Amino acid sequence: MTSGSERQSTEPPVLPTAAGALSRFLESPRSYALVVPTVNACVAATGLFIPWFMEPVSFGQFILISTFVQYLWLLDLGTSQLITRTAARMKQAGMTRPAGVRIQGILWTRFYLAVVAISSALLLAYLFRNSFKVPLPMPATLLAIMAGGVLFILMGHLALYRGLSNYSQFTANNAIAQIGLTVPRVLGLFFGGLSGCFSVLILWFGGVAANMLRRDPLDIRYRPSFPRVGRTVVAAFPLFVSVSLWSFFMMANRWFVADLADPQTYGQFSFAAAVLGLYAGTFGTIAQAYYPKLSAEAYAAEPFALSPRVVRDALKLALVISVLSSIGVLTAKLIVPLVYGAYAAAVPALKIFLVAGIPMIMASWLMPIAMSARTRPSREIVVVYLLAIATLWAGTVIGFRVAELEGVGVGVIVASYVMLGGQSVLLRRSRVLSIRDSARLVLSVLLLSGSVTLLSVFVAP
Repeated sequence: MTSGSERQSTEPPVLPTAAGALSRFLESPRSYALVVPTVNACVAATGLFIPWFMEPVSFGQFILISTFVQYLWLLDLGTSQLITRTAARMKQAGMTRPAGVRIQGILWTRFYLAVVAISSALLLAYLFRNSFKVPLPMPATLLAIMAGGVLFILMGHLALYRGLSNYSQFTANNAIAQIGLTVPRVLGLFFGGLSGCFSVLILWFGGVAANMLRRDPLDIRYRPSFPRVGRTVVAAFPLFVSVSLWSFFMMANRWFVADLADPQTYGQFSFAAAVLGLYAGTFGTIAQAYYPKLSAEAYAAEPFALSPRVVRDALKLALVISVLSSIGVLTAKLIVPLVYGAYAAAVPALKIFLVAGIPMIMASWLMPIAMSARTRPSREIVVVYLLAIATLWAGTVIGFRVAELEGVGVGVIVASYVMLGGQSVLLRRSRVLSIRDSARLVLSVLLLSGSVTLLSVFVAP
């Protein structure tokens, strides 16, 4: 016979109601769909606050070198996607922690690639610091590269947790990392300038990365040989190409314009481009919560079975975006000079960029579906993306020479339609969209963006 205290000691501890509910929420797939878009909305909101206290030249430099933070991790050569795929297979085999030769080998490979990427970027940034009309400020650029390098390392463990369906770790660490881009980044920028901003991000991202490495460290026993590193990179590279080309398309004109415009003009461009980037990025985050289930259904469904649904959902989104863009073009001339007085000259370009947001966001909405389709036409993906990038470059150069920033905006619209049309073709080739639905989607978006353009020209010139 046991005593009451002994019986109590053998009973499992009961979590407090609030803590238990939070734990259950984070462990569910819907946690990411709710938490991360909310945090990204906060990132967008605080991002709109930044130009309020920065003059155009400094803001332009901030936007330019922030690309190192946002995109340096793409130099992992596809190992993030490879580790997610490998971890998913581990999950199916009943493994829930990053043990074993295969997964540790990829983590070590990412670490080596991070060292190479950071070192190369630091050297190139220093050598080409005065090669653009907008000079790269030192040491802020070097600090931005270091922040991007820490994020590079951090992304490996996030990819691992995503593949293992460890939603609590994936959502919590992803959200905490993104929070660094809200108030901490703004405070660093306000009190310490560009160098203060990126120093804060190094510390913030470093803390998140250190916590994940403490939980799931790299195991020296599984450090791969260089031939094995090479084999890992070769296996990951096909996954890298399409993702990197898409990301380059989204940010390339920052560098194209930096080689064309003087620092003051570039600051005005950066304001318009930043609004478009926040606009597109917010809806892109929503797409990350939308497409996994749809992609899984498309993978199992008969060819073209989901075509009406994909187009119906996309057109609903296009209508929402068109309404928001209409509000933007109607109010930009009033709000921007009132709130962002230093950027009043950016209003004409901003209105064009808001029109460009309609096809661009629609293309970003379709991109994950095309990338994850069962019959993904890899060569066609590369051709479409390279064509869109070439169109963006040509449109930016020609547009700037003809009409400066307004011309750049027109170039973005044309390139966005090339990308949207290309995504529709890819989805047709992947047997997701029918020819009729593809044409209906592109023509509907063209009609909506044309309507917003007419509104901008004749109602709010």
